[in-house]
Parts: sequence; structure tokens; C-alpha cells
Amino acid sequence: MMTIRHSAVALGFAALIATSTFAGAATVSITDSRGQQFQIEHPVKNVAIFPLPIPEAMIAIDGGTERLLAINPRAQAALMKGVIGQLFPEIAKIRTDLVAPNFIPNVEEILKAGPDVVLQWQAKGDERVAPMENAGIKVATVSTESRETRRGYITMLGQILGKQERAQAFLDWEDKTVKDISSVLAAADRKRPRIVFIDSMNDNEFVVFGREEAYFAASGLVNAATEAGFTEGSVKVGAESLLQWNPDIILVNYYNDTIKPADILGHPVLASLDAVKNARVYKTPAIDPATAAGGELAYQWFAEIGYPELFDTDMRKAVLDGFKFLYGKELTDAQIDQLMQMDWNASSAGYANSFGAAK
Repeated sequence: MMTIRHSAVALGFAALIATSTFAGAATVSITDSRGQQFQIEHPVKNVAIFPLPIPEAMIAIDGGTERLLAINPRAQAALMKGVIGQLFPEIAKIRTDLVAPNFIPNVEEILKAGPDVVLQWQAKGDERVAPMENAGIKVATVSTESRETRRGYITMLGQILGKQERAQAFLDWEDKTVKDISSVLAAADRKRPRIVFIDSMNDNEFVVFGREEAYFAASGLVNAATEAGFTEGSVKVGAESLLQWNPDIILVNYYNDTIKPADILGHPVLASLDAVKNARVYKTPAIDPATAAGGELAYQWFAEIGYPELFDTDMRKAVLDGFKFLYGKELTDAQIDQLMQMDWNASSAGYANSFGAAK
């Protein structure tokens, strides 16, 4: 059995920015996910971030919340329910009135607050970006549609914050994780497990991830919905689709705190699925795979779930070391349990033995 161990990679400097000096202020050229270039004056005093997963990356890169002016109210609620909110309780005091939960900006309040830059989703730019830019607000767009765009916003955050070395260290860590997983899978030459990733459910209707996310591919998993021809981030399907696809594994998004693996395992229509019969239904860890700052831990978790016979990582130590590297904080066993969804996954095949405190 081959073992992959987490290790924090050495910091590497990448000369990613061009700077010039005007009246004592360093001006940095930034390129956002649209390919649009603009200038940021250093030192940056404050940043507003409206997309949900990005604040965690900024906190990790910047070493705290001091320059995080505003976030989405949904992001604040999710963070305060989880371990990040325990590590940084001051998140509860960050402003949430500059953007609606659906990412529509409050232009009047943004102008009053005066952030140096606002990070916003690239998608639906006419509704989410244009009103701010029309008012003269500096907006940098982000996208998480691919591994490249996620890495792009980590690089951009490093540039904005003047923490390029720190941002590059996260990208190096991700590269190493993906390379290590790939080498194990290539040597084993196993059939890739087919998954369904459930975002929400209502009786016999399910919202699932439709496209082949980069973190599925990096961990050797195949999205059954993509096989069926879907390409959207989220799609609504009926139980009959899941029965037709018959996935090996079902994953439940940690962002949805209303669905338990037990709800799938006990679903009256899904009993014939291989994933249900084998109890291979798992709540994903409370670590966002869509960020290149910490998503490496989720990549490894997906590989462990997909190929328990190939990987034997001490995930609890990996999470402990990873959070110390990311946030400079020491986790308790209870916090690791919370991140690893030990309660939610109590009835899932092999989970307690693989990821519990007493192995």
C-alpha cells in the first residue's frame, strides 16, 4: 500500500508583478479572470470579497482578517458555523451590507465604504460587475470554473495583498498534491470510480454538480452527470437519473447542512444503487476544494474515498499540519472531527476507521 503524506512546501518567489513608483506609492498591475488589467496602489488598506469561497483564501494569504472589509452574508454565516469562525471569531464583525446573498452589489454602500478593490464573480457581469464599474469602483473578477482560474485568483490575491511568496507557496503545495495522487493512480492503473455529487435534494428531485470539476479529475473520480452529457455547474435531475447512472460513490456537499448521508442511505427510491448498498455515501469535509488555498486537503480526501486500497494518508495529521500552514492555528481533535464530518459520516463505509481519532 502506498502512502501519501502531507508536507508544507518551501516558499518560492515568483516575479509576477510589474511595479512603478508614483509619489511614494507602489503601483501594481493586476490581471483579473476576464484578462482585464488595472492598477492597484500598495499598500492596499482594505478589500471587499463577494464570492463565497474566496474570503478563506484571503485570510490564509494575508494572515488574518484585518484588511478584509466586507464579505457576502452567506459566506459569513457558513464561516461562523464552522472551524474557520472558531479560529477567527472576528469574522462575525466583518461587514455584510455591501452585497446581497445573490451577489448583487449595493453600489451606494460600497461607494461609502471605499474599498481599494472589490472581488466579484465574473459570471453574470451585467448584474454583478457593471453597476460597480459604472460607478467608478475598482472590480477584479474571479472564476472557479477550472483549476487554472482558481490558481489565477490565488495569484491575483497575492499581488493585491503584496504576499506573492505566500500565494505561490499554496500553488506549489497544490502542484505537489496533484502530482503525488496522479503518480499513485498511474502506477495502479485502476478503473476510476463514478460519483454523483449532490448539492441539494427535495424528495425525489436532486441538484447535482453537472460538469467534471477539476478536483474530481485530480483525485481520479468520474462525474456520472458529466458522462450523461451535462456541462453546467449545477443541474436538477430526478431520482430516475441517479438510478440509471448507478454511481459507485455519492458525495453530499458540505455547504448544505440539511442533507445527511443517512438521508441518501435511507431514501426509499435509491436503495438499489451500488453506492447505497455499499454505504459509500459521504458528506464532504468542510474544506472547500474550489480554493487553491487549502483545497489540496480536499483533493487528498477525495482520493482516499475513491481508492481506499491505494491511499493510506493520515488525514487527521494532514489537516492539522495543513491548517497550521494555512492559518497559523493549532486545531483540537474536536475541530478536526468537525472538519472531517465524523458525525455526519458515522454510518458511511470505512469512514470511522479511516478518519477517526483512534485508528
